[in-house]
Amino acid sequence: MISGFQGRRILWWVAVIVAAAAGSVMLYFFAPAEYPFYPKCLFHLATGLSCPGCGSLRAAHSLLHGDFAAAFRFNPLPFVLFPITGLAWIIYRPASLTSIPPKWVWALLGVIIGFGVLRNLPVAPFTYLNP
Repeated sequence: MISGFQGRRILWWVAVIVAAAAGSVMLYFFAPAEYPFYPKCLFHLATGLSCPGCGSLRAAHSLLHGDFAAAFRFNPLPFVLFPITGLAWIIYRPASLTSIPPKWVWALLGVIIGFGVLRNLPVAPFTYLNP
């Protein structure tokens, strides 16, 4: 028999999976560059610069269509971070976020900030990273 806590946890995971699937279906059929209902990057609107996440929706749309080159061109950061994050998750198997060593969190933050700075430099190859 499933206890109340386990039942809520299972229900939570089902809701997460359903929401992710619905979002993926929407992103597959409605390209972010063509439809205005997707959120705009406030950092880009305010500064004209690309934040580390700029291009992520278009990259996800391209990935869903199997176009890895376009996805990498829109935002290469996830291609670097997802394998590293997955490996860290396997190594540490954290029971909570507090069990991840702070040095890894700071390193991740440094990579994200460094990428945000590099992608805005007006020299090759970084001009390739500007959406």
